[in-house]
Amino acid sequence: MRKYSWLALPAAAGIGLLATRLVPGPRPDGTVVLPSGWRIHPAGRQVTVGTLPLNLVVLSDGQLAVPANGYGANGVRGVDPAAGRVVWTLPQHAAWVGLARSGSAGHDTLWVSGGKMNTVHRFVRADSSWTRDSMQLADSTVRLFVGGIAVVPGRGLVAAVGNLSDSVYLIDAATLARRGAFPVGEHPYTVVADSSHLYVSNWGDSTVSVIDLTARPPDRPTALFVGPHPSALAVRGRELWAALAGANGVARLDLATGKVIEQLTVALGPPSRAPVGSDPNGLALAPDGRTLYVAMAGNNAVAVVSLAPAPGPMRVAGLIPAGWYPTAVAVSADGKTLYVANGKGNGSAPNADHKYIGDVITGSISIIPVPDDVRLARYTREVYALSPYTNPALRASVRPSARPPVRHVVYVIRENRTYDQVFGDVAKGNGDRSLALFDDSVTPNAHAIAGRWVLFDNFYVDGEVSADGHEWSDRAFAGEYNEKTWPAIYSNRRTWDVSSGEDLANPRDAYLWDAARKKGLWVVNFGEMVEGESTATVYHTNLPGLRGITDLQYPSFVLAIPDTVRAGMFADSVDSWDRQGRFPDLVILYLPRDHTLGRRPGQPTPRAMVADNDLALGRVIERLSRSPAWGALALFALEDDAQNGPDHVDAHRSVLLLASPWARRGAVDSTFYTTSAVVRTIGLLLGLPPLSQYDAGATPLWNAFATRPDTASAPFRALPSTWSLDERNPVAFRSRIPDRDLAGPDRADERLLNEEIWTSVRPRERMPAPRRSLLVHDPD
Repeated sequence: MRKYSWLALPAAAGIGLLATRLVPGPRPDGTVVLPSGWRIHPAGRQVTVGTLPLNLVVLSDGQLAVPANGYGANGVRGVDPAAGRVVWTLPQHAAWVGLARSGSAGHDTLWVSGGKMNTVHRFVRADSSWTRDSMQLADSTVRLFVGGIAVVPGRGLVAAVGNLSDSVYLIDAATLARRGAFPVGEHPYTVVADSSHLYVSNWGDSTVSVIDLTARPPDRPTALFVGPHPSALAVRGRELWAALAGANGVARLDLATGKVIEQLTVALGPPSRAPVGSDPNGLALAPDGRTLYVAMAGNNAVAVVSLAPAPGPMRVAGLIPAGWYPTAVAVSADGKTLYVANGKGNGSAPNADHKYIGDVITGSISIIPVPDDVRLARYTREVYALSPYTNPALRASVRPSARPPVRHVVYVIRENRTYDQVFGDVAKGNGDRSLALFDDSVTPNAHAIAGRWVLFDNFYVDGEVSADGHEWSDRAFAGEYNEKTWPAIYSNRRTWDVSSGEDLANPRDAYLWDAARKKGLWVVNFGEMVEGESTATVYHTNLPGLRGITDLQYPSFVLAIPDTVRAGMFADSVDSWDRQGRFPDLVILYLPRDHTLGRRPGQPTPRAMVADNDLALGRVIERLSRSPAWGALALFALEDDAQNGPDHVDAHRSVLLLASPWARRGAVDSTFYTTSAVVRTIGLLLGLPPLSQYDAGATPLWNAFATRPDTASAPFRALPSTWSLDERNPVAFRSRIPDRDLAGPDRADERLLNEEIWTSVRPRERMPAPRRSLLVHDPD
C-alpha cells in the first residue's frame, strides 16, 4: 500500500525570496545558494569534515565517527559534538559507506570499509588512541568493493557487503577470519542485523536479501521485494524500513510475512505528482521507536516520520533543513540530538586558484537539537522556502502561447570548460581576463555566437564531472549511484561503471530522449552516451532508449577524430533532411574535443583542440542557419561539466550558447541558469513533462528569447580558426598521464590534466598551487 504525505505550506513562509541577482555562495539572509539554484540553511551547528561523508555512528562517549568517502583523502574523523570540532582522524587509503560500532562503554571498536582494497579495518579504542588491524576479503584485484558493514548482536560476527561481487561476507569479530559468504542481489549497498538474521539492501534491483543465521548451515538468502533501488535500512523487532531513492520513498516491511505493508512517499510538493529527485538515502530510528528520520539527499532536508504501531500508517510530521546532499542520520542515545552527515557540506566556491572541483566541495555534520512541534513547523516552512521546486514565485514561466514557436531543437554537449576560460576576456560579461586560456584568439566562433545573440554570464552546470555531468545534461538528475561512486572512480578507488546501461546507473525511461520518444517525436542522437575505440567503424550504446535513434557511424569520445569531421557528418545528415523536406524534433550532438589531451607528446595542443571544437560548432550553426527548418529552430550548446579549469565566481560556472532566429540579439543575460534549466527549456519547447524535481523547479531561458524572430539577418558564417589546428605538443615532453587514461572522458587524473592545459597555454607562468586537504593519505 503506497501512502503520500504532503505538508501544504505557503511558499513564501520562512526565508524571503531574493530579488537581487543570484550567484552561488552565502547570502546576507544566512542562506547559501548552491550552483543548482537551490538554497540551504542547515539547522543546528555545522562542523566541516572530510569529503563526501556517507555514514556516521555515535560512540559510547557521545563522540561521532564520520567517514570521508569522497575524492580527497579517505578515512574516519572523530567529532566532539559539544566542542563542535574534529578531535581525531584515522587515515585510510580507501573507504566507502561501511561503518559500524561494537564494544562496551569507553572501549569502542569501529569496523570500517576499505572500499576498493577489499579490506575491513578494525579500530580499537583505548583511552584517547586507536589501534588498527585489518582483514582482506579478497585480493585487491578482485571486483568486490566493500560497502556497508553491520555487527551481528550476540554472535561474535561482523557482516560486510561486496558492492561489486553481489555477496555478503561474515567475519569473526575476534580473529578477523572469514567465516562465510552468501550471494545476494545486484550491487548490494549495506547490511543491518539482528541476533538471528542479516538484511542486505540490493541497490541494483528492488529487493532486500534476508539470511537466517540460526539455520545449520545458514539458509540461502531469500529476496523480499521492497521497491526500486533500496539503500539505507533500519530494523526494529519484526519490522524493517528501506530507503527507496528510485521512488522518493520509504518502504515498511513486516518481517513475519516478508511483505511490504506500507510505502510512504517523502517528497516536496504534492508527492503523488513529484518526479524523481528527493533521493531518500539515510535512515535512523529514535530510541523510543516512534520516529524515523529520513535523509533526503536531493531536497537537502531530513524528513521526520511518525511511526504508529503496525498496521497504523507512517506520516511525515515535518522537515528539517540540512546541508547540501545529506547522506546519513543518527540520533543520540537520549534521543534529544540529531546528527546529519551532509555529503557536500555547506556549498561550492570559486576556484580561481585552480583548486580541483573534487577538492572544492567538502562535507559537514549538522548537530541539531530534536525540535519540538513548534520549531518543526518552522523548519518545515523553511525547507519549502529554500526549494525552487516547491516555490512557484521562483519559477519563471509564461503561457504556452507566449513561448517562442520553436519546433526543432539541436542540443550540443561539449566537455569541461569554465566560463572564465572562454569568455573571461569579454568586457560586457562578468569575467576574469587573467583566466581566459581560450579567448577569442582560440574561440572566435563562440565569441561571435555570444555576440550575435546572447552572452550568458551566470550559467552553472549541475554536475561536477563527466560521470554525473552527462546524467544531468541528459535527464536533469544524476541519481544516488552516480553521486556516491564518481568520487571513488575519479580518485582511482573504483573502476568506471556509470554508463553500463544498468538501471541503477542509467534508469530506464528517465532521459530527455525517452520523454520525446514517448510523445512520438522524431529524435536523432549523434555520439551522446556512445562508446567505441578509435579504430571502430561502428560504435555502440549501452542505453536501451538510445537504440534505434543513434547514428552508430558517428564517433564517440575519440579525440583523435577532429570535431570538424563530426560537424561534416552532421551537415551530411542535415542535407538529407532538407532533401526530404523534414527535420527531427530533437537532435543531440556530442562535440567532445574541447576536453583536450593535455600535453600528450606529439598530439594536438589544448588550444588546437579547443579551436577545432570551436570551428566545428561554428560550422554546425552555419549549416543549420541555411536550412529551411531554421525559422523554427533553436540550438543550445553547453558543457557537461566545468571541472577542467578555473573560474572566479564558482567552480561550476560554465559556457552556454544559444543560436536561433528567436533569440535576442546582442544581449547579456545574467539570469541564474543551470543545466536543468536548459533541459527544462527544451522540454517546454517540445511539450515534454519535467524529468526531475530539478528541471521542474528550474528557470526556463525565456529571458533569452525575443517576441519576434529575426528574419532579416544573413545566415551565420563560421569564422575561420585563427589558431593553427595542426599545432602539436613537443614529442620530447614526458606526460605523467598514461595514454590509456585519455581513451575515455575523465579517465585521466584531472588535476594533472588541468596543470598540463595551463602550462601548454602559459608556459612562462606557474599555475597557482591549489589548496589541499589536511587529512593525509595512509599507505594502508
